[in-house]
Amino acid sequence: MGSIYRLFDSLGVHLMASRSFTGNPSQIIIEQLVASGVRHLFYNPGSREARFFDTLHSRPEISGVIGLHEGTVTAMAGGFAQVNSDPAVMSVHLGAGLAQSLGQMINVWAASLPVVMITFVGDTGSYADRITLDLGHDVGPTSIGAPFMKANWTVIDPGGLATAVDRALKVAMTPPIGPVHIAAYDRILGPEHITTSIIEGPPARPRAGYPDERDVEEIARTLHEAKRPLIYVGDGVNKSGAESQLAAIADHFGTNVASMWGDLRGVSAAHPLHCGYFRGPVVDLEPDAILAIGVRHGASGNPTDFDMFKTAKKIVAVGPDVEIFENIPGLDLAVMADEYRVIEKLALLANSEYEPKAYDERRQTAYKAAEKFRNDRRVALQSPSEIPGHVRPIALLDAVDNGLEKLGGGIITTEQFAVPLEDVVAKPNGGSNTYIRPAGGSEGYGMGAPLGAKLAAPDTPVVGMVGDGSVYYSDSAFWSAAHHQIPVLYVVPNNSAYGIVAGAFAGADGVMKDTGEYAGVVLDGIDIVQLAGSFGVEGRKVDDESKIDAAVQEGLDTVEREGRPMVLDVKLPLGVPPGGRPAKPVKFTDMNN
Repeated sequence: MGSIYRLFDSLGVHLMASRSFTGNPSQIIIEQLVASGVRHLFYNPGSREARFFDTLHSRPEISGVIGLHEGTVTAMAGGFAQVNSDPAVMSVHLGAGLAQSLGQMINVWAASLPVVMITFVGDTGSYADRITLDLGHDVGPTSIGAPFMKANWTVIDPGGLATAVDRALKVAMTPPIGPVHIAAYDRILGPEHITTSIIEGPPARPRAGYPDERDVEEIARTLHEAKRPLIYVGDGVNKSGAESQLAAIADHFGTNVASMWGDLRGVSAAHPLHCGYFRGPVVDLEPDAILAIGVRHGASGNPTDFDMFKTAKKIVAVGPDVEIFENIPGLDLAVMADEYRVIEKLALLANSEYEPKAYDERRQTAYKAAEKFRNDRRVALQSPSEIPGHVRPIALLDAVDNGLEKLGGGIITTEQFAVPLEDVVAKPNGGSNTYIRPAGGSEGYGMGAPLGAKLAAPDTPVVGMVGDGSVYYSDSAFWSAAHHQIPVLYVVPNNSAYGIVAGAFAGADGVMKDTGEYAGVVLDGIDIVQLAGSFGVEGRKVDDESKIDAAVQEGLDTVEREGRPMVLDVKLPLGVPPGGRPAKPVKFTDMNN
């Protein structure tokens, strides 16, 4: 039998191997996770799942990673899945835990990440129909999570738990990649042993097929014939592993690049041809051809959502599923295929039939255009001169970016707007750093995401850039970092405000703008270093721009050398519109007069 398996393996054909296993339902779930190659389970513990967590901690092959709040659990799982598109598995406590996880699950869903959620629920139908911490009896156990899930299953027979886990991992990784949910009634987590089949080995990573040769030829002709082509890049590119290949295509044809919201790595934000997000640059460049690769286009839900495509005479979209095509009107060519396989064939064709010298002039124009966009953004981001007692955003951004480059490259996760990662200095081929941001914009993701990212890339330095407002949403993630001694460097661009909200208040052209007094957005009087320290994470304040490079380097050295987390609280200028100030807060006594 072994020789048959070797023969099939040599041909690239994999047979499903399974083995018999006897144990209680909790042991079956953990046994299948281990057999599937899952090494971490992100969770928040619960009493009604006692046997499940007891089994988890009896198996050294899989580590439990604890979050004190379900939002942190979800963000850790999401950060893990974002690094290599490997599946992350998480568990939260009953219906209440499921509800509390959804604020971050929207980020996981928006980024189409392969996260498997496991929840256990009470039986609200057989006896009492109101059970503490469970959902009401009028809805199913997966109902409230369904809008954020690719697929949902409820398991009733414990003999099917192993199959359900294997299926969930497989479905989560199959295009369109996305989160899935397994719910099981907690009464099946009893001590009784049953015999079932465990499926051996991690599920195969499914890929979409190859493109038609004629479609690849048309893509090449489109890039060749256009005067102002633009590559619109989405996260499908990095999920397929085609980042460097697509960057080479852009350089070959002298084509500018813009990213979909939530993606800064399909072509690195630091690549010299990168113009920023698919917004302003598109309007200013007036592209006559747009090649959208791995993009799930989204916008604001208003009539202008598709205006960015109006100047294009030719629009091509490439990706493995319908989500790639549904929000791009007027498509001239839709290629349903794996992004890597399309780009691979396009590169072969370009190198054999399209001489790069033919695009020298266009390439130089594209480089200059991207450089101007980048420089304009950097200049607009901060004052031209230093501000005593503060660090300007670009000084902080460059310190972090350069500090990681000196270490050979690292990962920067972000959840803040004061220091935009798309404004990093351009570097040849995009440099060595990887830039990761949440796609959904739901606050609090940035605290858990770097912890998951570090677990996915244990040998790579990780910096989590988290706005002060986001820290306060999920500050208990400091405890997870300290408890598990996960060596990440948190960098907090602290502008003492919800800066993006303050800007929107000014844009409303109302009382706040007229008076210059902004209510509900200034976050003063909070000491992040003390806060982190109370959870066991050492911190340092930085309010001198001349010392920011040394502080970042020292922080990175400490984290990497000593294997523990650390936080830098970096004081930025107050994040309200120019001339603005905090409104006087309404006090309790005012409310009762």
